[in-house]
Amino acid sequence: MRNFLAPLLASTFLTVASIQTVQAATSPSSLDLNAQSLFSADEIKYDKANEIVTASGNVEIVQGDRILKADNVIYSIREDKVNAVGNIVLLEPSGDVLFADKIELFNELKTGAIRDIRILFTDNSRLAAQSAVRVDENKTIMNKAVYSTCRLCETDRNAAPLWQVKSAKVEHDKQAKTISYEHAVLEFYGVPIIYTPYFSHPDPSVERDSGFLAPSAFDSSTLGYGITVPYYYAISDDKDMTISPTITTKEGVQIATEYRQAFETGALSLDGSLTYVDERTTTNVKTGEKEFQGHIRGVGEFEFRKDWKWGFDFFATSTDTYLDKYDISGEDSLTSTAYVEGLRGRNFVKVSAIAFQGLKEEDDSGTTPFVPGWLEYSYVGEPDKFGSRFSIDVDGLTLVRSDGQDTNRLSASVGWHLPYTSPSGQVITLDTSLRGDAYYASDQLDDPFDPTSDTSNNFTGRVIPSVSLKWSYPFVRQAGSVRQTIEPIVEAVWSEAFGSKNTPNEDSLSFEFDDTNLFGFNRYAGLDQVEEGARLNYGLNFGFYGENGGYTSLLLGQSLYENSKSDFADESGLDEQFSDYVARLEIQPTEMFKFTQRVRLGQDDLSFARNEIDLTFGSENNWFNLGYLNLKDDQAAAGIESHHEINFAGKLKLSEFWSSYGSYRRDLENNGSSIEGVFGFEYLDECFGFALEATKKFTRDRDVEPSTTIGFKIRLLPFN
Repeated sequence: MRNFLAPLLASTFLTVASIQTVQAATSPSSLDLNAQSLFSADEIKYDKANEIVTASGNVEIVQGDRILKADNVIYSIREDKVNAVGNIVLLEPSGDVLFADKIELFNELKTGAIRDIRILFTDNSRLAAQSAVRVDENKTIMNKAVYSTCRLCETDRNAAPLWQVKSAKVEHDKQAKTISYEHAVLEFYGVPIIYTPYFSHPDPSVERDSGFLAPSAFDSSTLGYGITVPYYYAISDDKDMTISPTITTKEGVQIATEYRQAFETGALSLDGSLTYVDERTTTNVKTGEKEFQGHIRGVGEFEFRKDWKWGFDFFATSTDTYLDKYDISGEDSLTSTAYVEGLRGRNFVKVSAIAFQGLKEEDDSGTTPFVPGWLEYSYVGEPDKFGSRFSIDVDGLTLVRSDGQDTNRLSASVGWHLPYTSPSGQVITLDTSLRGDAYYASDQLDDPFDPTSDTSNNFTGRVIPSVSLKWSYPFVRQAGSVRQTIEPIVEAVWSEAFGSKNTPNEDSLSFEFDDTNLFGFNRYAGLDQVEEGARLNYGLNFGFYGENGGYTSLLLGQSLYENSKSDFADESGLDEQFSDYVARLEIQPTEMFKFTQRVRLGQDDLSFARNEIDLTFGSENNWFNLGYLNLKDDQAAAGIESHHEINFAGKLKLSEFWSSYGSYRRDLENNGSSIEGVFGFEYLDECFGFALEATKKFTRDRDVEPSTTIGFKIRLLPFN
């Protein structure tokens, strides 16, 4: 039975349809066949009494949107019947191409009987059958049929494709856009694998339809053996849902869902999961109780008026380690936001609410802040005749905790900015601003560095004037095909906070000095901390730019303070009168290679205080990425710990269809230890794909121990 349609399927793959422009009929000009039918052939004979046209040699018939080509055709105008023989090609309005040896069609080529039919669909999938009946223009029933999306072997056309579906009866319903099979057998290389009495799938004209997606299986030292079988449900044109049950031998069943919907004004996406498992202690010991664990996440954004939109982005989990355990996310802190914002030109306003969930063992939900209201407003005026402009910024924040300090802040600033470019090319920018901050803090520690000190409720405020003058002078030189630039940059800044020195600090707890904040009024991340005093920021920017888009750039810079000691934390790089040196080197000669290095060098001995490297080279199919980070200084007061890590990832195309990929992270602190490694093989051709992946996690986090997972996923295109 396995070879009963091999010649038909092979013929489908070998036949090339050449649909040409319809020419004028070569029969006598007085012949009027039909106003809606056009003929062309090497020879045409017309039996006027019986209204029969006989055409032979390169016959081509156009009937509405259908085109029929054959060696010989007999057309009965009275019966609207076409009999065609030899090298038949029928091009359908959908773009599908039908091949046959003998065909009899009625009703403007819409119905009839066909022998030895082969169909080439628009997605290059193929279907062949011994015989077929076209019930109407939408429905074709085929007997003893075979379907596949695979190409035949180039060296042996009679060999079975990689996979194919054989069926006693196949029905193609174009109106329902389905292809259904009765008594079907799935074969791999001609070997029967699966039998089913019935199944169906969308025809190639369907972009999305309900059905099972590619299953995946795995073996995990944490979850045990497991299998995931997703089901995709196309609810309507504007919404869909994917339900993904995962069955594991150690942790039972997990149900995950994803819902997506598009609206005229925006779109949303929601996903979540739920499981019922043994409760465990932080040392991974079962308590004997059961508990529900899961997560929920959503993103949405909608426009409700011109220039106005609202949205949300939330993420929450039931337990700290759940996301890591089920490989959903590696985040150690989750942020949820709801907002309304307006943007008109350069002016912006936003009102938002923010919630946080810390997932580290040391995180305390009582001291984790919640922001029920945050107002941000920015106005940028139009330039006057001198090019100067005004700006206004307003920031209002309410932050509460169930256990600890609550903070209310209102900040407003007005600025004046004047850019100027001299005739010689010097760029000078003058920026001034005046800011006022008002705070009300409840349960504020009298000594912020002593958590056991007394607390009180305090109104505080301050006024912060700032002025900066920035000068740069880019020099450009053309050397052959390379444009060279040298740009010295100097910025003089002064700012001072007049008023209370005991204002709360909620948004400026962490700080890193690098090339991105070398210049500016205030290098703290937020508004609560103010960089005070006079300082001079200076740097030198080098650039080499090729005519084909390649470039190399280097930025070097440092800051000089008026006082011998700044307000920044120790080891921050800005704690001395002369700051550390910061530099950024970028090299990208082509799109296939990019090297970026950011460093901070100690100003006294030029030792590396921070060294960050990112290297990427290769093409889409073959690439390699290397990342390296060495942050030597431990800034505990600023919330930054010393860090020394290397990671790399890559992909290698082994052959036309085979590729391998992998990644690896290693902590280099304290003699080093591995963090995570991934290695996989992937096969993907026009009709079949599978991936085999091994993941090793070396870290431990309470009830999540180091684990090894081996996963397998298979795809039959276009079924999934």
